[in-house]
Amino acid sequence: MSGPAPGGTAEHPWVSRELDDLTALTALTGLASAHGVRYHMTAGDPPPSEADDWLPADRLLTPGTPELDRLLTAEYESSGHRTAHAAALTLAAVYAGRVTAAAVLQWALDGTVWDVRPHNVLVRPGTHGIAGVRLRVPAVLTASARGTATGTATGAATGAATGAAADRRDAPGSPGVRGAPEASEGPGAPGEPDAPEASEGPGEPEVAEAPGPGGRSAALPALHEAVLHSHLLPLADALHRATRAGRRQLRGGVAHGCATALCAATRPGPAQLARRWREFTAPVPELARLGDVVEIAHADGSARLRYLRNTCCLFYTSAEAVRCASCCLTPREERVRAYAGRTGPTSR
Repeated sequence: MSGPAPGGTAEHPWVSRELDDLTALTALTGLASAHGVRYHMTAGDPPPSEADDWLPADRLLTPGTPELDRLLTAEYESSGHRTAHAAALTLAAVYAGRVTAAAVLQWALDGTVWDVRPHNVLVRPGTHGIAGVRLRVPAVLTASARGTATGTATGAATGAATGAAADRRDAPGSPGVRGAPEASEGPGAPGEPDAPEASEGPGEPEVAEAPGPGGRSAALPALHEAVLHSHLLPLADALHRATRAGRRQLRGGVAHGCATALCAATRPGPAQLARRWREFTAPVPELARLGDVVEIAHADGSARLRYLRNTCCLFYTSAEAVRCASCCLTPREERVRAYAGRTGPTSR
């Protein structure tokens, strides 16, 4: 099986490299076990008996396709929405917080970029969110300088697996170390944290970056292509055209999903993660304006990064009739106090 085609531009070239099954399984399983179920991805196409349950992500980028209609209907019905407009807004947030979240989190950890471009992704609709994500071909996008190879994708994924293994030492059940519980399925789900809690402070050491010239910074254009330019932003435009939901609000869901994924990293500390969020959003200032990250100090002495939205996903108009934890309709001070009142790494 051949990997996805090379991509990039003359200014920011990269190549997509397929991983062997063991390397991919180790890296994908390690990321999910350390940070939560929302970061779980499965490699390969589904078995024939399940094929009808999965939607090709590239078929979700055009209004009127049966696949996009099915995904919208699943969110509309499972959440008890009153309008397609509101269903589109909540769908944008839960999709960004699930389908491409592992790529953002892995980049924040070590600079590795999973190939989550739409042609390589299958999604399975779920109850208020996405029930499953598959990479057709387990591959990473490896950034390179002009005319310079960056090393093998296996080396990059080995870095991902190593970082995940380090984080598993901080997972619940590890002797003498505080860890992070699994995340709720949808970002900002009522009564649940936007992402798993982290116990490390800003003094924690950096996680080693994937090999290649420039490390994490050099990989950023590939991350933007895989997550934003080819995937989430076209999906937001398709949802706008299908339902007339506002582009700014839809992109607010995109920003929220990406931010909560980055904030889920258990290493490094909040200050360094905040710098990585600024690095991520610097080339896309329209997303940077849709919310901001803030370091929250908990009463138990732990600290973590949280994302405060400037747009609303209208989930409070659904049958559940509650606001998300980061909802912009709640005054900023109240959101900060509510997050601070949680007990750190053991809260759900």
